[in-house]
Parts: sequence; C-alpha cells; structure tokens
Amino acid sequence: MTCGANSTRAHSAYLESAAKRALDLAVSIALLPLAATLMLAVGSAVLIFDGRPVLLMQSRAGRGGRIFRMPKFRTLRKNGPGSDPEPTRLGRFLRRHRLDELPQIFSVLSGAMSLVGPRPELPEVVAAHPEKHSARLSVKPGATGLWQIRGDRRKMIHQEVGYDLLYLKNACLSLDLRLLFLTGLFMARPGAFRR
Repeated sequence: MTCGANSTRAHSAYLESAAKRALDLAVSIALLPLAATLMLAVGSAVLIFDGRPVLLMQSRAGRGGRIFRMPKFRTLRKNGPGSDPEPTRLGRFLRRHRLDELPQIFSVLSGAMSLVGPRPELPEVVAAHPEKHSARLSVKPGATGLWQIRGDRRKMIHQEVGYDLLYLKNACLSLDLRLLFLTGLFMARPGAFRR
C-alpha cells in the first residue's frame, strides 16, 4: 500500500482528483440496476417483517465537517425513550452483509460521499474527539474503506482512526479498486474477514 506514500500532503492528491470522481460515477451507475433490485427486495422485507419506517436518514459529518443526511435501511427495533435499541433478526442479517447501507449509492451519485474513503461519523462523536477526526474530515467520507475490511468491527470506528489515516496517505486508483473488490467479497462472505 504505497500509492501516495511519498506525498508531503496530509492526504493523497488522488482523493481530490477527477479520476476518483470518475470511478465513483462509473461504478455507481454500473451497479445501479443491481443495487435498485436489491434495495427493492430489502425494503420490502423490512416493511413486511419490521414495519415502518423502512429507511432512516442519519446525520453524519462530511467533508469539512458539513452535516449531510445519509440514508440507511432500518435495522433496529423501535424501542421506547431511554432504552438501548436492539437489532431485529432481519437487521442483524442486513448488517452482517452490509445490505443496510445500499442506499448510500445515492449519496455517492450526489457527490456527498465517495465509494471509498473514511467512514462518515456521527456529528456528536466528531465534536467529542475533534483531534482524531480533523484529517478524516479533509476529504469526502466513503461508503466503504480500509476499516470496514480490516478493522476490528467490535470496536467503534473512532477507536480505530488509524485505518482511515493510513488510507488517506496511500489512496490511489488501484487501492480503491482493491477495496471495492474486497467489499464485494465481504458482503458475500462476511465471516471470511472476521478476526
């Protein structure tokens, strides 16, 4: 992983290049028919088994700390105030295979996110740990990334910021393609990547 390793910048110049945006658009548009079919199936399953709402629009900190709304399929039970929501049975399956994040393809198409990049974090987490997130907020957040593939998913992402920082310094087209390929394998066989 040495694509941008010689850069003196805080992050690889590739992250702000036309090539990265072209990759986002090309892959998202190519995957859109399959993604739309899967989203229809997942949305119907959530509606039938777990009821409304099917989609949630979560506030996340994007590039420059700007707040944007990120769509996800609902995976948690609708518990009362003050209770810790638990994933539904369907929700656990969707999370394990990352199918709950399929609607993020629209955030990529709109330009709010990239396919690969630092994971978008909750605004309150960024506010509580500003020093850990300053570099991550210098570029668009990603729908997938190095942490999602290699990190310990039992930990919160702000506890493993090093994966995002490593990606920022070494980002390049070939690394993005590799991470997208590994994400596809992860969605098909998530157990293969568990620690």
